[in-house]
Amino acid sequence: MSEQTPESVWITRGMGLRLRTAREAKGLSQARLAQLTGSSLAQIEHYERGEHAMAMERLFDMARILEIPAGDLFDA
Repeated sequence: MSEQTPESVWITRGMGLRLRTAREAKGLSQARLAQLTGSSLAQIEHYERGEHAMAMERLFDMARILEIPAGDLFDA
């Protein structure tokens, strides 16, 4: 398991905030997003709190479902 650097923690937390904002703007609940992505509700909660890094494949799935460019989840 790799060690988290301060930069990776910042990116993960920022991505989680942008994920939550995009999900809410789309009018989706965490449970519905979990269902659409094949994730668990707990996993979505962890992503949004910045507690877990997201695999690139999952990031692209989320962006597609939320109808946003994947890069928007990285923007500061």
